[in-house]
Amino acid sequence: MQQHQLAGTYRKDRHETVKSPEPPAERPNPPTQLGETSQAEWDRMMVRLQQSQSLFLVDDAAVYQYCQLYAETEQIAIDQDHLELAVERLEEKLDGFQGEDFLRLIQELTNQRKLIAKCTDQLRAGRMALRQYLVEFGLTPASRGRIKLPATEPTVDEFTAYQQQRAV
Repeated sequence: MQQHQLAGTYRKDRHETVKSPEPPAERPNPPTQLGETSQAEWDRMMVRLQQSQSLFLVDDAAVYQYCQLYAETEQIAIDQDHLELAVERLEEKLDGFQGEDFLRLIQELTNQRKLIAKCTDQLRAGRMALRQYLVEFGLTPASRGRIKLPATEPTVDEFTAYQQQRAV
């Protein structure tokens, strides 16, 4: 209701009986089972969310899931790099093989390239999922435009100021 009043969209028929929960604006404690990459991202997210004044104690589960997904996506990127290096090494050895060995090497290259393509798909999906979390947390340019924080002091537009002066 307060958000609607601040935005000027408050309607008594729609908003008078609605009560929005107000979670405590505190920093949640990190789960103990975070890995190194997840913990580093947790720490970065806590700073970002605190600076944007959108961190609440109840956000711990969502931030945890985001951090786990972030770590998984980073690991997929590392795995893909290793696969690409392995393919490069195999391709360098192609000239030295003939017959059955050459065919086995080609099959192995094909399998490695399929794994690289799978990693690419997984990375794309992981990054899209991460983007959704960032939107949810209000950490993208478009999502920041939709978040309205209460003003520290009431602002009065020119017309209202004029009306107030006339009333005096």
